[in-house]
Amino acid sequence: MNSLERVKAAINFSGPDKVPIMNYGKSNSDVWPLVTMPSKNWRPGFAEDEKGLFPYSFSYSVLTKKWQENPPEWAKDPKYKEWWKLPHEEIDEWGCIWQQGTMQTIGHPARPSLPNWDKLDEYLERYTPDPEDKSRYSLFINMTKEFGKNKYRMVLLGPHAPFSVATYIRGFENFMADHILNPDKVKYLLNYLKDWFIKNMKMWVKLGGKPHGFIIADDLGTQNSPFMSLKMFKEFYEPLYRPLFEAAHDLGCEFHLHSCGKIDQLVPHFIDWKLDALEFDSPRMSGYTDLKPFRGKIMFWGCVNIQSIYTQGTPEECEREVWHMMRNLGTKKGGFGAYFYAQPEHIKVPSKNIRAFVRGLKKYGDYSKIPPEWWDYPVSENWNDKVPPLPPLNLKH
Repeated sequence: MNSLERVKAAINFSGPDKVPIMNYGKSNSDVWPLVTMPSKNWRPGFAEDEKGLFPYSFSYSVLTKKWQENPPEWAKDPKYKEWWKLPHEEIDEWGCIWQQGTMQTIGHPARPSLPNWDKLDEYLERYTPDPEDKSRYSLFINMTKEFGKNKYRMVLLGPHAPFSVATYIRGFENFMADHILNPDKVKYLLNYLKDWFIKNMKMWVKLGGKPHGFIIADDLGTQNSPFMSLKMFKEFYEPLYRPLFEAAHDLGCEFHLHSCGKIDQLVPHFIDWKLDALEFDSPRMSGYTDLKPFRGKIMFWGCVNIQSIYTQGTPEECEREVWHMMRNLGTKKGGFGAYFYAQPEHIKVPSKNIRAFVRGLKKYGDYSKIPPEWWDYPVSENWNDKVPPLPPLNLKH
């Protein structure tokens, strides 16, 4: 199989030859990313009330270089010569404010950029990125012609997802309270964002990106549970997510959702709303046991658990965990894909553990080499942070 066929077979449980790999920018990746870039006309920090705010630079080094060549007057101060190495605040295209330290990462939302709902329309008028601006798409569409052949072309919408954008604009605690205090405002904003993301999706197709799938990253839970009750989640978020999934299908594509948090209780909703795949950086946070009812009903992308094994385990444990992810998240007909955390240096993953993840996929990611009885071997009910041994090897195989 080529990469495209392999990912499609995993999504559809139609027998991939190997576990597909999502490892952006690496030669072993079956997925080629298409990234929605900021507009070439974006000029953060030039408005009077944006003084002191630098461009949100995560993954946008090309654009921030251009900004450095012609920055606003205040940024020409010699103390800002290497501003990216200093603690500072950044602003993204949606007007969200980010706190950056001395190590460049995605940063953290710093403070609400819309503390007052009364100014919502004015805010959206000012900060809504133009989804029809062709400069957002041209870089990766041109790169795809050379590097995306026979790959599963996956669009990273956004760069931030709808729920996330709303929490950044209002502030997380404010936005959670708004579900009770200002429910109509929440629904209005989520609907507005939904419409924008659908336009974003359609432009990728219209301009020739030829995507096969779309992905967003909305973290929806704490370490122990979803952020809200299932009833509230359905009321507020079915009108957001279901139309996004349907729009992807209307465009002949699949929809994938990354989410951190223990969100196994939300999975039945996602299956009902026709989501095609979920991606977990820490699949053990939701838990293999609690995800078991959905095995075979929806595809799971998974990384070796970044909260424990990938960052703190031994190479042998990382290697072995590949089989346990396959067994607990997928089936012998597919349904599991390997995701390599995109910024391992940010969470200090040892290089030897990344190499062990690769080795584990070579050992256990080829379906033709897996002993058939392994699929029926009982799985553990108590995982903790331990990696159980492999099933016994029947010497016939």
